[in-house]
Amino acid sequence: MKRLLLILLAATLPAMLQSQYRETLYKQALSDIYQNPDNAQKLAHRMLQNEKNADHLIKLYKLMSHSYISKREFDKSLDWILKMKELSKNVTNPEQKVKILNATAIQYQQMGLNSKTMEILDEWYQICGQLPQGDFKLYYLGLNSALRGLVYKSQDNNELALEKLLTGLDYLKKVGNYDNAVANSSVFLYNIGYCYFYLKRYQDAETYFLKSAEVAKSAGAESLEAFAYKGLSENYTISGKHQEAIALLKKSVNLSRKVGDLVLSEGIYKGFSDNYLALQDWNNYEVYNKLYTETKFAREQSELASLNKSIDVLNAENNQRIKEQNNRLTITLFLIIAVASILFIVFLIQFLKQKKRNNVLTEELNQINKITP
Repeated sequence: MKRLLLILLAATLPAMLQSQYRETLYKQALSDIYQNPDNAQKLAHRMLQNEKNADHLIKLYKLMSHSYISKREFDKSLDWILKMKELSKNVTNPEQKVKILNATAIQYQQMGLNSKTMEILDEWYQICGQLPQGDFKLYYLGLNSALRGLVYKSQDNNELALEKLLTGLDYLKKVGNYDNAVANSSVFLYNIGYCYFYLKRYQDAETYFLKSAEVAKSAGAESLEAFAYKGLSENYTISGKHQEAIALLKKSVNLSRKVGDLVLSEGIYKGFSDNYLALQDWNNYEVYNKLYTETKFAREQSELASLNKSIDVLNAENNQRIKEQNNRLTITLFLIIAVASILFIVFLIQFLKQKKRNNVLTEELNQINKITP
């Protein structure tokens, strides 16, 4: 009996220790990031079991990070970014480095750390410039440009944001359905819509919000479709089309039930509140204004927790950098002192030799003087 159990164990152990990564599962999880992030995380956790391949780990860590960003749980998202950064110490493949920098830049941009985001984007852009032409390079150059656009948008520089977002969109059009390009195109279109909205070009804003919804629907990204309708509803609100705006917000609610995105929920509740206020529907206004206030508070608390953690991480990085610089300075000073000491000894020896030679010559000269009458 024991022998049979050992045979069965020996037969099943290799399968148990085998990597669970499957490209089909990964693509399913990737498609679920914006519509069902909980399922994306479930699939990613399954694939992470016994995974040793660095490329697979980077893809899965990145997927986990983005799924938490989709839910605005930046604190948990940051945990996976830190895992990627730890893994990056042994990474030499430039494409893997770009993927890590991409995930890290998105994390910092979502948390509003703009200077750090730009620093990472510059490093990422330099690596991309050295890559051969192909879908990977075009895709990540597009993401790089769009992320710059999001930084400028957050700084109310909507003209420059538009330029970068439109450039990013052009890159993604060239790669077709590569990776998650279609869903990301919807994100770009949505933000372009808001740039036009803030510039008070409401007709252009409506065009891009509708395009964003259309692309999101084609990708099956329900939360992105919900975002697009939320943006369009805000466009209608400013135009006084309150009933149309409310209808779109109701559509957004139905599409976003599985996501739990605090920013999306906050925007939807604010939209309801603003429109019911304009219609003087006080009962609904009070309900949604209360939901808006509660969701805004929850979102701010989540962002504060992640910001505190990110500050600790940045402080640790700075301390490590200072320590490394101090070590380099100590080594440099040691080398300078060592070289100076050696030169001093050499010069001293030369001086003593020369002095001895001079003494000998002086003695010889004195002897000659004594002999000479």
